[in-house]
Amino acid sequence: MVMRAPEPERSLGSALLNIAMLSTILCAAGYYGLKYWQGEQPVQPPDAIETAGTEDPPPVVELTVHQPEPIVLSGFRVTNEPGTDVATSEPEVVIPELPDLNEASVTPALLSRAKEVASEHPGVDWLREYVIAAHLLAAGKEIRGRRYREALRYLDECDDWAAPPGDIASFRAVIYAAEEEWEPALQWAEAAIAYRSETNPAEMHHIIGKAHYYREEMSRAIESFQKALALRDDPTIRASLQRALQEVQTAGGYQSQRLSHFIVRYEGGSMEDTGRMVIDTMDRSYSSLVSQFGFEPSERVVVILYSRRDYREIGPDWSAGLFDGKIRVPVRGLERLDENIKTTLHHELAHAFIHAKAGKSAPRWLHEGLAEYVEGTRTEQNGKLLANVINSGQSFEQCLPTARCDVRLFYPAAASMVDYMIQKRGMGGVRDVLSALEEGNDIDGSLNRVLGYDVSGLIRDWEHFIRRRYS
Repeated sequence: MVMRAPEPERSLGSALLNIAMLSTILCAAGYYGLKYWQGEQPVQPPDAIETAGTEDPPPVVELTVHQPEPIVLSGFRVTNEPGTDVATSEPEVVIPELPDLNEASVTPALLSRAKEVASEHPGVDWLREYVIAAHLLAAGKEIRGRRYREALRYLDECDDWAAPPGDIASFRAVIYAAEEEWEPALQWAEAAIAYRSETNPAEMHHIIGKAHYYREEMSRAIESFQKALALRDDPTIRASLQRALQEVQTAGGYQSQRLSHFIVRYEGGSMEDTGRMVIDTMDRSYSSLVSQFGFEPSERVVVILYSRRDYREIGPDWSAGLFDGKIRVPVRGLERLDENIKTTLHHELAHAFIHAKAGKSAPRWLHEGLAEYVEGTRTEQNGKLLANVINSGQSFEQCLPTARCDVRLFYPAAASMVDYMIQKRGMGGVRDVLSALEEGNDIDGSLNRVLGYDVSGLIRDWEHFIRRRYS
């Protein structure tokens, strides 16, 4: 029998040059999958793709991996050399046709079918590579949808099929960075670089820099950001570098101390006593929040103690902005911590807990409402005010999810709605919502899982409760 390699084609809609070319493209699938996740147009492989009819590339280019024409094998011997005879007395085996790989074709049914075919023909390398590429594309889709646990599951399956370890490390680094789990993000990004993966090395150095930044290892952070910027001039990387440089300049004379739960930076001497008072207070809050939330952050919480002038230079007014990964406290002039300051510190530390669990997935109303709740705010404190607003014909259904309410109403409404959730499902219900967000569900999906309705449904139910109870 004579088996010939497929004839070369040079367009997205046709087969690749041959099995060897297919292998080359598939080994780079991690790079294309990551580009797909970022929503960018990938650089096309040389000599593999040709743009027809125009010198400019099309506005959207999808990764398309093609199966060669159906191949008839004698036994399990495979050759790519045209004109080679395969002498065997075993019956011929026909490899079933598989579709081109792209966003539409990568489905659970295709993945299952591809694995089945590859398992039936273990000697055919391009089938194994087809399975790997399909799973990398599936992982990219899940990352774009913020379904990180599903993406990790697909990557685990890639490992089972001997995928390039550098590509897998790159994908995992991106996932853990998106979840702001900086320890594993750092380890996987460093592994990707060690493997010399071509899967977006600039982003790997950027992730390494961010991991060091949030661990208060500023010189390492700046070095990594500079390496990333040298590889790709990107405004996001440039902003990370400028932010780190600004913090170093502002806090140039600050000392750093690593405690069991915190990394503390403070201006030596005059701030040392005040810093101790702040950290002692936050230590007690930390133990209380572990009990309330039912978990402990996997990494130390960074606390930076600024003079008021320095704090205004580097961040928003005290306790006026959503938690950004570090707690920043203006302490110049403080001789004692009154109850108002202690409550505010507890509130800010609650943000750190919420962020540690749900990352950026927790909406502003849940962040602020839950922080207000653990601070001690309850519906009865503002029930009549909220009832008057609702009875006047106004609804929070539009402004609360977007945090565009009058600030004098936003915080009471957010705290009351969290209080209402806890009345219905207990603090365990809130933990379940945070866990669902951690798993990659959006807020509507997370609330549906726990309460049986989305944000709009929760607001309508809560408003009905407020009218009935406080009118």
